[in-house]
Amino acid sequence: MVSKSTAWASLLALFGTAPIVQALTLNVATGGGNASSPILYGLLFEDVYHSGDGGLYSELIQNRAFQGTTVNQNSDGSAEPPFQTLQYWHTSGSDTLTLDNEAPLLTDALPWHMRVDVAEGATGNTGFWNEGYWGMNITTATRYAANFYLRGNYNGKILCAFWSNTTNSMLGSTTFTVSQTEANGWVPYAQTFTVTTSAPDEKNTFHLDFDGASTAGTSLRFQMISVFQQTYKNSNNGLRIDLAEAVNEIGGKYLRMPGGNNMEGLSAPYLWKWNETIGPIINRPGRPGTWGYVNTDGLGLLEMMQWCLDMGLETILAVWDGLYLDNTILSEADLQPYVDDTLNELEFLLGPSTSTYGALRASLGYPDPFTINYVEIGNEDFLHNGIPTYIDYRFNMFYDAIKNVYPDMNIISSIWVGYFTTPPPVKVIQDLHDYLSVDDMVSKFGGYDHADRNYPVLVGEYAAIYDAEHVNPNQLDNPTLQSATSEAVYFLGLERNADLIVGISHGALIKSLHDEVDNVAMMKHTPNAIVRSMSYYVAKLFATNYGTETVAITGDTAYGPLYWAGTKNDEGTYFIKIVNYDGAASTPVTVVIPGKTNDATLITLTAPDLYSTNTLGDIQSVWTETTVAGSSEGYSFTLQGNYINAVLVA
Repeated sequence: MVSKSTAWASLLALFGTAPIVQALTLNVATGGGNASSPILYGLLFEDVYHSGDGGLYSELIQNRAFQGTTVNQNSDGSAEPPFQTLQYWHTSGSDTLTLDNEAPLLTDALPWHMRVDVAEGATGNTGFWNEGYWGMNITTATRYAANFYLRGNYNGKILCAFWSNTTNSMLGSTTFTVSQTEANGWVPYAQTFTVTTSAPDEKNTFHLDFDGASTAGTSLRFQMISVFQQTYKNSNNGLRIDLAEAVNEIGGKYLRMPGGNNMEGLSAPYLWKWNETIGPIINRPGRPGTWGYVNTDGLGLLEMMQWCLDMGLETILAVWDGLYLDNTILSEADLQPYVDDTLNELEFLLGPSTSTYGALRASLGYPDPFTINYVEIGNEDFLHNGIPTYIDYRFNMFYDAIKNVYPDMNIISSIWVGYFTTPPPVKVIQDLHDYLSVDDMVSKFGGYDHADRNYPVLVGEYAAIYDAEHVNPNQLDNPTLQSATSEAVYFLGLERNADLIVGISHGALIKSLHDEVDNVAMMKHTPNAIVRSMSYYVAKLFATNYGTETVAITGDTAYGPLYWAGTKNDEGTYFIKIVNYDGAASTPVTVVIPGKTNDATLITLTAPDLYSTNTLGDIQSVWTETTVAGSSEGYSFTLQGNYINAVLVA
């Protein structure tokens, strides 16, 4: 006779170890919850790895004003000039391209231009072309606006055209009629046009051609050669449509900007200067950015404020506080002008049009003040030896100045309040950044259950960037199902404490696949495509299914590997979120909400394997929506997958 244990062992040998099915029953309370932060899920933007220039900013031309491209760094991390180049520009005929600064200049902000010297005896068309940001998206579905400034003697036509390198054919063009002399100085040209043929891929370039015979032996000078693809909501100088739509789909409620490390600057004097990012783009000098390339600052302060208006986002404004990334920190005696500049920036954004800086804002097309309720003093001042001076004088100088003029402003500290030797004022918000392994992310589930309610928390940056340490100690190239699900567990812990947590935003909203493929981001892009990561879909799942108050939930089992939390809105809709993090492959669930018997919607997100990831042309994530019948006994359904994220909307 074969014993039961022997038979069971034989079955295991045949079929492998079978996971134990763990059923879950959740009883949801209908009252007694806490008000939840109305902006819990948000967005962080900084121009990192061409998320702005060459990404969300709809300009197609790279190095449009010869401000430079690559930023060289000294051994101490500081930026090393000069930055100006002709990179990404190429001659296409009988001419030579030279970087020149001969007066008169177009503007003081743009001291260099491109001189095009046409060869003696030139005939036919001559000119030059631009590579774009690793190509261009050329389609009949949108409009294009071509602009340039020209100086020199020329009577004739200039043909501006898109070309496909794949088909070696013209995709569309517009023609400018030029009649000017050197005495006219810099003359602007601008036209909007459409193309006749959509490109088969992103391998496209932009060309300017003119008559070689009539310019032979002479020079023409060009500056601010710009081509915009039609923008999101047709805003001026605005956002790339597909990327902006993808950002909006996340459902975030705030925008933390202008960064990140890119606000701080590599070294003096290259901090992000708000007043050099406003007004006509010919008046914006740009600067060496933090992430290896020169920023045009075309996507400047007002463009980001318009972004907030277009998507209905609360603004969380960060201001520079005296720290550079090369560890240079301004002394107390030298900091006051920057405190004053912060007040000028706030007057520009919040002041009446009769004030000095409010009038400047009005002159740029925004007569009405914006609404800003949150200002963060600095960014990550716990790094670069920043803590002692932040505590000693930097935080207080900015805090006192801002509160004196705007007493109701919510002030955010960029360091944990526990670092302060003298506690900061109650209700100062602390910005905490969590870049963690998947195990550490899950361990944070209960991390705020007993936190001091006097000091709210903004998780200004988060990401699961490592596998379990025993699996792979290196950073992930892309979010996996496992890493995104660990972030979901983290979210549940925040939702349970949404009376304390102001908001949360991923540390990398957008990155270029051509610039940085080797670490995580919510989205990565090419000129004509977007990859929405596992983290993107988890954030969207949670942000678009979130109520105005928490609800208490009693489970019939302890947390782990199943985790849950719930909220409801003012209309009585409940959002019950359940995450299975490395649990059973099949999990029966029953959710009981007293008085609720209407049909509900179950939304789930999973993928074939814990290491599944979304890449260009290979999307592994699976988003499903099904109807769950309601009854007096609750809502019953089964979650399929060891790693699965679910929301019951009832």
